[in-house]
Amino acid sequence: MEIKLNQIVLHLLDSGASEPVLSDRAMDMDADLYEYFTAVIERAFASDDGKNCRFLPDSAFAQEMAQNGDFVDLSRRIGGVIFEKLLQYPAIPAGDLAVVDFAADGVPYYGVLKLNYRPGYTHATQRLGNGQFSSMVPQRTLLPGTPKADEAALFDRANGTVRLIEKKYTLDEKKDFYLSTQVFGCTEAVTEKAKLKAICESAVAAVKEAYPEPEALDDVPPFDGGTETAVELMVRNQAVDNQIAVEDVCTRIRENYPLAAPKFEAALAETGVEETDRLTVSPARIKKLESRSFKTESGIEIKIPAELCSSDEAVEFIHSATGGLSLLIKDVLI
Repeated sequence: MEIKLNQIVLHLLDSGASEPVLSDRAMDMDADLYEYFTAVIERAFASDDGKNCRFLPDSAFAQEMAQNGDFVDLSRRIGGVIFEKLLQYPAIPAGDLAVVDFAADGVPYYGVLKLNYRPGYTHATQRLGNGQFSSMVPQRTLLPGTPKADEAALFDRANGTVRLIEKKYTLDEKKDFYLSTQVFGCTEAVTEKAKLKAICESAVAAVKEAYPEPEALDDVPPFDGGTETAVELMVRNQAVDNQIAVEDVCTRIRENYPLAAPKFEAALAETGVEETDRLTVSPARIKKLESRSFKTESGIEIKIPAELCSSDEAVEFIHSATGGLSLLIKDVLI
């Protein structure tokens, strides 16, 4: 993805102050800052904590964004509204707010990136007489060290869709979102991570119900959890460029587990995942699907590549008469 930054306006939203510090102009950017914010936006697009939303018909923010041609003024209005929420709900953390005018692969976007403060220490040097000494000073407004926004909204100005990363905080004595519901006026949606989990769980449940005897499946090893391993590995194998097309998963289910296909498709419809969806899956999430972890009663944890679990040439799972499960690891090199 090619990101081109046009301008960034930075606002300081410190709930310890009575008012926000709202900028009157875009910030100056050197090469390092350009690279930093480019990485932040790329991570926001790639994060499987993100969800794809649309504006509600009565979204005041959508109307403001469509009518306000002054980008700096628009950014100040966003900063002011979010700061009001910080004062209203103390659980929402303070932070810097970067409002970005950018293009992604030529498509115009506005981005709202919230960089929450972290407590930490910095150093300070003082002069005492003819000498000097250094000490550590507490600092409660440190910015993230890695190029990653804690909360983000990416607005596609061409088609009106919203890529949203938000967190739940205690609002009126209950945990809830505030960006989608009280700031931007977006539809509620499921995160990519939750959708992937729903796909895997629905597929595993459907296959287990349709094929109660794992031995009946050529690619499923005869041990507890074998079906789960084989099906999740199949889902992971549909990933192309960190994206999984739900349609491809459905096709593989129909081909490999035809008896499970109707049950899987019905269960999927109940989760809100549509066959036309394309899920963004982080490399870390894909890597997690590539292995299976097993833990013994004594606390020993073993991680095995998922593809090896489907072959008794490398490992073998042996059921005992008492219902226990033993793991035999073969070809061990010492």
